[in-house]
Amino acid sequence: MTAAPASLMRDLSGRRLGRYEVLVQLASGGMATVYVARAQGVAGFERLVAIKVLHPHLAHDEEFISMFLDEARLAARIRHPNVVPTLDISDTEGDGYFLVMEYIEGDHLGALLREAARAHTPIPPSIAARLVIDALEGLGAAHTLTDPDGLALGIVHRDVSPHNVLIGSDGVARITDFGVAKAEVRLSSTRDGQFKGKLSYMAPEQASSGRADQRSDLFSMGIVLWETLTGRRLFRADNNGELLNRLLNEPIVPPSTYVPEAAAFDAICACALERDPEARYQTAEEFVQAIEDAAPACGGVASPRAVGRLVRELLGPKIDAQNTRIRAATDTLGRAEMRGGLLPLPGPGGSQPSQPSSSRPASLTPSAVRPIVLDTSEMTVGAKPSTLASEVSGEQPAPRRSRSKAWIVAVLALLVIGGVGAAFALGIAASAPSATTAPAIAAPPAMVSSTSAEPSTPEAVPAPSEAAATAAPSAEPVGTPERAEATEPARSDETAASPERRESESAREARRRRRAEAEASAAAASDDEDDGDLIVNPYRR
Repeated sequence: MTAAPASLMRDLSGRRLGRYEVLVQLASGGMATVYVARAQGVAGFERLVAIKVLHPHLAHDEEFISMFLDEARLAARIRHPNVVPTLDISDTEGDGYFLVMEYIEGDHLGALLREAARAHTPIPPSIAARLVIDALEGLGAAHTLTDPDGLALGIVHRDVSPHNVLIGSDGVARITDFGVAKAEVRLSSTRDGQFKGKLSYMAPEQASSGRADQRSDLFSMGIVLWETLTGRRLFRADNNGELLNRLLNEPIVPPSTYVPEAAAFDAICACALERDPEARYQTAEEFVQAIEDAAPACGGVASPRAVGRLVRELLGPKIDAQNTRIRAATDTLGRAEMRGGLLPLPGPGGSQPSQPSSSRPASLTPSAVRPIVLDTSEMTVGAKPSTLASEVSGEQPAPRRSRSKAWIVAVLALLVIGGVGAAFALGIAASAPSATTAPAIAAPPAMVSSTSAEPSTPEAVPAPSEAAATAAPSAEPVGTPERAEATEPARSDETAASPERRESESAREARRRRRAEAEASAAAASDDEDDGDLIVNPYRR
């Protein structure tokens, strides 16, 4: 990739683009800058990807952006082991469009050829055959791609060159930049230096008229094969005019002129580099078959393992340095954080979404025990009230225990007052000797204990739980032992009381219940306010 002007370059290292965390910059050209980034997901998922970020000034070229997106969408459909897949196409406010591709640990073929020349280590014909076959397999997958109806999509790379053939440490060559080339060629045609570089690998028909088809890619691949075998540039010139003249008219020198061991590939290069598209290989498959047929005379086709050894020999230090930079950036930014993608997201302000307190079951509410809090609005005549056990949700905090005790004392005081009033009202009956005197005197305590019995009037009085009922007599300051013992007989005689007595008791009980409900509502409201302190949000920072 040709270096971009300094005014166009920007370093996004350490920035976040959507769910991608940019680590280090790899290269920058006239159209985009390439970074290594880390994709993050739920449960600690992460993987390295390559991100190509378009330069900001291109965001204003609507025709360019439209072409770029159309081609990139097509390229994203290519699935082949010898094609670097496009994983995502996105944009961010302020950072423009970017492509997300699979990250390949390695380097491009141009870098391998350069290092081989510096080390005076020619690329063996068997390895050249493997690299070109891999690239042709990737091209063939793109050329033959169809839509869901089986119609050919007619994808053409348009920018096949050593820089767009990535070689991984695994020894596999892959074609890259599908979907970018057409837009990049259009851009480079307006810049003399960049167009010169592209022109060196263009097919004659593409360079002269801009017309290109799949056979144009095969011509470019013929140049790549020739240069990989010889370690030299096929078409070189000082200006575009001279370069175009050589591309259109200069005879092709056989690769064996420079590398006698590559003689078996002379005819293959001559066919691939025919100026007339009709005289070339018509498909990538034909080109591959020709190489495979000729390769045995030159040591065969190397294995990916052999390619990997050469890559490590020539590019090992560069790849190691690149990996060191990536590890350093990863350590600086920290490990990917666990994210609760399957859990409810926090609400505004970082807190968990609150739930209405009235809709939460008491058994799930982390609040203090509420001994006699009853919802009378949902009770029906003749229904048994729930016991205290259904209200217990856990260990009771100390501050709530003190409020609950005070609340119980207040209710018991009301019960005492009601009992004293009842005793005073019935005092007249106690002064006249009668067989029913004892049950009449025991009536006030009976009102306290009878709340645990089945309601016998339309205005049913819910009973407190068993624990509250047994605690009430111990706090009762009025009743004597004799009256307490008479409680059980009073239960059995309760139905024999006069209608007037039942009515007065019912009225007093109703008033007492309303006061108890008011106290209970106040206590419940206080407890619900405290519930917020018991909600622990593990994602809050």
